[in-house]
Amino acid sequence: MLEYEGLGASGMSEPDPEVPLRKLPAAERNAIRIGRILDAAGLLVAERGYEKMTTSQVALRAGVSPGVLYQFFADKREIMQALAARNLDRYIARVEGAIRSGRLEDWPATADAAVDLFVAMAREDPGFRVVRFGDVADVHLLGPTGDNDSHLAGRLAGLLAAEHGDDPGLPSERSLVIAVKIADALVKFAFSVHPDGDDEIIQHAKQLIRIHLELANSGEAGTE
Repeated sequence: MLEYEGLGASGMSEPDPEVPLRKLPAAERNAIRIGRILDAAGLLVAERGYEKMTTSQVALRAGVSPGVLYQFFADKREIMQALAARNLDRYIARVEGAIRSGRLEDWPATADAAVDLFVAMAREDPGFRVVRFGDVADVHLLGPTGDNDSHLAGRLAGLLAAEHGDDPGLPSERSLVIAVKIADALVKFAFSVHPDGDDEIIQHAKQLIRIHLELANSGEAGTE
């Protein structure tokens, strides 16, 4: 899987408008082109759906030739894989920033923030709202083993362990998988009910995740 480190918050690394793209170093040109391809794919999959989206449409929307697109991606599944990976990295970066801000007082507040950030990204980016972490194409898009939710939970577990490894109340990775599945299903439902995400459903998701993590921490949820 290609790596996309160094791209901007939107996933694109824009050049100085005074500098023609062809005059930039090859690595920077490629990062910009990849970012544009992924942004275009996100918009198209939101507009047309994964099955109807084609690589030719992606290339046209991204402003690159099909030949350039195929330098980086063999097919639209690989594009979705890269987009899902970028979404995952962006989301983890936001959660990490929230944790390190020092404003989250406890695990319930951390869980709420994780849901709020997920919802915020879905509201900001139609491509994220549809693709999220890849299930639109394949539930195993982020790796050969485990589903996409498990990969997200693993990243969250690693982040929490790095920040709070000495906390005995640290959620287990398995309990985080369940929390992610609750959030993913209900946030998806919230956006199917309202284009900006139904607030009542989102609040219900946060409450269910709090209850689940409390039960898991007490050993009553069978997640250990």
